[in-house]
Amino acid sequence: MKLNLRSILPLLAGVAVLYSACTKTGVNSKSDSSTTKVSDNVASSAIADNLAKSLAGSFGGASVNDGVTPSTNATSSKLKVQSTYSCGFYVDTSLNVVFNQGDTLKATKTGGTKYYFVCDGNKTVGYDSVDSLNTVGSGPGYSFVYNIVQKYKVRGLNTNNSNFSIDGPMKAYIDNEYTKYKTFSRVHNTYVFANLYVHGDDNFDITSGTATFRSEGKTNGGGWDYSGTIVFLGNHKAKLTFLNKIFLIDLITGTSTPA
Repeated sequence: MKLNLRSILPLLAGVAVLYSACTKTGVNSKSDSSTTKVSDNVASSAIADNLAKSLAGSFGGASVNDGVTPSTNATSSKLKVQSTYSCGFYVDTSLNVVFNQGDTLKATKTGGTKYYFVCDGNKTVGYDSVDSLNTVGSGPGYSFVYNIVQKYKVRGLNTNNSNFSIDGPMKAYIDNEYTKYKTFSRVHNTYVFANLYVHGDDNFDITSGTATFRSEGKTNGGGWDYSGTIVFLGNHKAKLTFLNKIFLIDLITGTSTPA
């Protein structure tokens, strides 16, 4: 997996348009979002979108789509080599990167990363990582804060590492404010992944594994605070369960539908 630093900007442009379009009808809402609960469908959609984009590294963290191969960042001069096979720690605790797209979209990413690469002979077969990244930025009529923490254990499961497993927790706190429409969206999710089995040759399909999660969210229309489970089904799908309700997540589109 590599730290996804640049793909965040085109994502933000699309997210801004999407959220603005979806929240126009809520501008004149008189509901008190501190006490009103949104529908389960709205909550499930927010959870699904957060899960899919967080796993893909769209908010700036490590991406499941990069597999077991060390990133180019991790093979830089900052790698502290522990053996002749480049296995060991890569640490950058002073990440401070500024991105600009045109004259209007700006983002600053800060935080730190640490990898420990596991080798078998002269071959990397996995790694343990800790990523803690915070992205703050703004665009025309909106601002955002993304806070991502990942503590992953990744291990190759076959000779060429095309199949691999992922275990560990992730925090994905995503806050968006839209001044033009006086709306906001805050989705604060934590996950604990267990025995995720990923097929790299099949567009990094997560064919099995489970997760527990807690999701706290708030919008102009109301909020939610739910805990539940996720079962990965393969074919880029997952089953989301909370409040004894089941939703089917599409991990490519980030959408959810009642099961």
